[in-house]
Formats: sequence, C-alpha cells, structure tokens
Amino acid sequence: MQLAARQSPDIAAARAQAAIVHASVNKAWTAWQPDLTASGTYDHTNGTAAFDFGPILKKLGLDPNLFGPPITIVAQNNWYGNAQLTQPLLTPQGLFGPGAASAAAEAADRGADEAREQVLLGVARAYLGLQGLYGLLDAAHEAEKVALRREEDAKARIAAGTDVEIGLLRAQTETAQARSQIAALQGQLESLLPLLEALTGEAIEPQPFGAAPEDMGATAQESAQPWEESFTVKSAAAAVIAAQRARRVSEFGWLPTVAGIAKESYTSNEGFTGKNWTYDLMINVSVPLYDRGMRFAQGHEDEARLAQAQAQLAAARARARSSWIGARANLGAAQAVLEQSTAQAQLAARAQVQVEAAARAGVATSLDLSDADQKKFAAQSAAAQARALLEVRKAEVAAAEGRLYALSAR
Repeated sequence: MQLAARQSPDIAAARAQAAIVHASVNKAWTAWQPDLTASGTYDHTNGTAAFDFGPILKKLGLDPNLFGPPITIVAQNNWYGNAQLTQPLLTPQGLFGPGAASAAAEAADRGADEAREQVLLGVARAYLGLQGLYGLLDAAHEAEKVALRREEDAKARIAAGTDVEIGLLRAQTETAQARSQIAALQGQLESLLPLLEALTGEAIEPQPFGAAPEDMGATAQESAQPWEESFTVKSAAAAVIAAQRARRVSEFGWLPTVAGIAKESYTSNEGFTGKNWTYDLMINVSVPLYDRGMRFAQGHEDEARLAQAQAQLAAARARARSSWIGARANLGAAQAVLEQSTAQAQLAARAQVQVEAAARAGVATSLDLSDADQKKFAAQSAAAQARALLEVRKAEVAAAEGRLYALSAR
C-alpha cells in the first residue's frame, strides 16, 4: 500500500487533477495584484500639424517671434510611449474569490484522498486475494500428495491381491482433480499478479499468511460517527463551503471597484506642455448600476449550485454511513465464518487421520479414504478463503472510516 501511495498512476492522476484546482487559488488572488503594461508606437504621416503665432502677430504689427518658434503638434515622424500601473484597492472578486477557490481546492484534495483510499483498498483486496489463493494452492498441493500416496497404496494392494482396480481408478481421479484445481488456481494467480503490479507500479510477490493477522486497528463505535472521517464526506463538505463562498461573489457584486492608476507617457512632440515626458496619478471608481441582469442570473445559478452541493453532501453522508454499517457487519460475519472454517478444518484433519488408521486396520474402504480426503481439502480451502476474506473486511472498514492510508503509513 505504501508503494501504491507513492507511485500508483491512478493516485498520481488524482493528485494532478487536484493541482489543477489549486491553480485557481493563485488565479483568485490575482484580483489584488497590480497590472503593469507598457506600449510604444512609431508614426510616420504626411499630414503634419503645428501651431504658429507668427502670422497672427505679424498682422498685429508685433514681433513674429514673440512667443517663440511654431509649436509642433504632429510631426512627420512621431514616437509615443506609455507605461501604466493599475493597483486594485477594492474589488468584490478579491474579497470573496480567494476563499471560494481555497474551499474548492480543499474539496479537490479530499477527492484525491478518496481516490487514494480506493486504490489502497484495491491493493489490499488484490494482495489478500493472492494470499488466499496461495492458501488454496497449498491445500491443493497437499491433496495431490495424498492422492498420489493413495495411488501407490492401491497399486500395492492390487499387487498383493487384496484390492481391485476401482480403488486405483478412484485415486487417479482424485489426483487429476487436484492437478486440475492447481492449474485453475495458478491461472487466477497469473491474472491477479498483473493487477497488483498495475496498482503499485512494481511487481509484487505476496508473502504467505503469517501467524498473526493484519492489524487494521479497532473499529469505531457508531456513536462516534466514524463515516464522517471518510474522504468522500470531507470532500462533499468542502464543496458546500466552496458553493457558499462563491455565492457571496454575486451577492456582493454591487460593491464598487476602486483602483489606483499611475501612468507615465512619452511623446516626441512637446506640444503646448513643452515636455516630452508626463505622468498622471488617478483613482478610478467603477460602480455597477445594471449589468443586463448578469449578476442576478449568476446569483440564481450560485444558489442552485449551493443546493446541489448540500444535497450531494447529504447523499454522501448517507452512503458513507451505509457503507460503514455494511463493512462492520461483513467484518463480524467474516470473523464468525473464519472461526467455523478453522474448526471444520481441524475436525476434517482429525477425521482423515482416524479414517487412515481405520483403513490400515481393515475396517475402512478406499471410498471412506477418498471422502475424508475431499472433506479435508474442502475444509482447508474454506479456511484459507475465510482468512483472506476477513483481512479484506478489515481493510474495508478502515477505508470506510478514512484511515486506510494512515494505517499503511504507520
């Protein structure tokens, strides 16, 4: 599970999707960041424009150069440049947008965590399923050895004249059945191993069942509402908060937008100012009076999204509670099945020993031996499957309580 948490492609894809949503948080904060632009223009024209006082002063009998040379308004070759800095001082999007984006990012993170929990649960199911198959395979190999021993015993009895060929045929049939079972189990192993490799990103060979069962922690009480810790519920709850905050953007969209502007300009024509470089400092206030009803339409849409998020949260809580109750009930049932299967396996093993002893004493037939062997194999197989199923149920309860990843990292 640790390998899957680090390098599973499915988890990486979920994290990448959450990272895309996180980018919207930075985008929301840009509402407060300044906007700096610069532009330049070169203009060549055949229509020049100048203001000359000389002719007027000459007609008035005054010195034509009293006010200096002609003032060029537009020369034949002109250069213009502008640099402008705009700093938002008040904006509804800046006030409420980052909070909504942060809640949406939180919902995306919890959704990625839920995807991770499901991948880890898939890893646990595949790994424990493989362990159960190995247990079945061990039982099948033991059944094959017993069947081969029965064949040798039947051949010896036939050679001694104390048995007929039906006993040998029965033993050979049991050997064939055991080998067929082994082949089927090996086929299942070969199909599950690639699945486990796909989930973890590496080739994994499961270990046999140890003496001690897996420690998945104690199951919480229903009064503690452990399903609330599942990442599905946490993601839905964060989505409700995001919808509530997004609603505020349209709810307070009537607020004015205030921005401070600093502008520096250059012109190759000094004009009346006598300056090539000029600057302006401005405060811009924009009050939305009526925007064709867009704000009201957006508000209705946000309210509908909020209602949808609240309904999805209620549904997620109901599903999470149902899953937790079902997982806990399945865990209790799996525990009872394992105890019963273990007792049956022990009883079948003792019965086989007794039937073998009776057969050596001549009071049991080969049919009795075959029946005892089959019952022992069935009991051992059921016990192996029950143990694997119990471990799977433990993992399902941990996933329903949102603690499977924490257990894997422990």
